[in-house]
Amino acid sequence: MKVKGLLSLVVVLVLLLIGGFVGSQNTHSVMVNYLVAQGELRVSVLMLVMLLVGAAIAAMLFASYILRLKWRIHSLQRQHKKLPPVEKA
Repeated sequence: MKVKGLLSLVVVLVLLLIGGFVGSQNTHSVMVNYLVAQGELRVSVLMLVMLLVGAAIAAMLFASYILRLKWRIHSLQRQHKKLPPVEKA
């Protein structure tokens, strides 16, 4: 299990390194239209902001899924405690 976690960490760090390199090469400015305003951002900053927004949304969805599973486990454990013991033949 530790090897899998270490491998995942290495893959994430390599992807972040590649993303940082690509982001540093994009120095052009673009106009960004928000719902109520507009602003000018560098492409690299815009890419970083969108990456962070996507990661935050994914983390919230993952957390809600995990919480739902934990609640389901808890309810099944309560149901299991209410069952009569099984007699062995």
